[in-house]
Amino acid sequence: MMTELDERYLAVLNIVVENFINYKEAVGSRILIKRYNLPFSAATMRNIMSDLEEMGYLKHSYVSSGKIPTELGYKVYVQHLLENKKKSVKPKLKQIDSINLSTIGDFVADISTILSNSCGLISMVSLPNIFKLKLKDMSLIKIGSNKLLCAVIAEPYIVETKIMESTKDYSQSELDDIAQFVKENYKGWELEKIQEDLENSLSRSRKECDLIFKKLKEKSKDLYFSGVQNLLKEREFYEDYEQLNKILDVIEKRKYVSEIVDLILKNDEKILIGHDIPNEKLKGMSLIAQPYYLDDVKLGFVGVLGPMNLDYENIIYTLDFLSKKIEKLLKQGR
Repeated sequence: MMTELDERYLAVLNIVVENFINYKEAVGSRILIKRYNLPFSAATMRNIMSDLEEMGYLKHSYVSSGKIPTELGYKVYVQHLLENKKKSVKPKLKQIDSINLSTIGDFVADISTILSNSCGLISMVSLPNIFKLKLKDMSLIKIGSNKLLCAVIAEPYIVETKIMESTKDYSQSELDDIAQFVKENYKGWELEKIQEDLENSLSRSRKECDLIFKKLKEKSKDLYFSGVQNLLKEREFYEDYEQLNKILDVIEKRKYVSEIVDLILKNDEKILIGHDIPNEKLKGMSLIAQPYYLDDVKLGFVGVLGPMNLDYENIIYTLDFLSKKIEKLLKQGR
């Protein structure tokens, strides 16, 4: 349970968290007082830290006599950080200025790689949700019996393709007619609005289009991961292969990824710590994400996954910078 802390207790908690983030070690009261020039006696510092432990914000380290933050302690620290934003320095991200919107997949993959290299953690970048964008063009190509390729172009020139099975063995001429029908009636509409209109129609031609749009939407959310190898640099993971394998299972097999994406895109949650992440295999981790928008429509997100003692302040500002970079590139692509 989170209780409101007075200034002294909050200051000590923040120091303990920052020390563990910066030095990856648990230390006692005397070292903290000296390292951060604190105006407390060693006895006062010990008493405050003991009280914070009793309240659930700190816990004993297994490898030293010092104390380290609990999941609750990190949450209070981050809450205070967000309420007192001061930093405005542009993050140093190599090659970020050379990125352009050639193909959306390459562009998102580049962003993901740059982010993981910069923060030394796992980066997560989602492709824009095309169903939130406006239809620009559409093609349907027969590639086999009861099988077709659907290609949709949405503004700003984002292409979504999917090979799908059809209940009817369409000829190429019939597929051309369906695509032409969609373009003539729905060009400039949001794909989500198109699907809603098709669902409510009794017209046979619209029903055929509706089936195609439903199959297009079934495509799993594309999420780019980079920097998985960075976990091996973190002691808690290279010493705990069981936990490491659980994390790799989620990432490599894409299990439950859609749950995480949905939580970030549908809610206003930007920082998930420990058990806030909707996956038991990721307990002990933190996920920080920043959505990106086009015309006030939330399209996707850029994020970082790592241990709970990650550098929240720098990552928050880096993600904010990258989300704005993505928004700028999307606007330029129009």
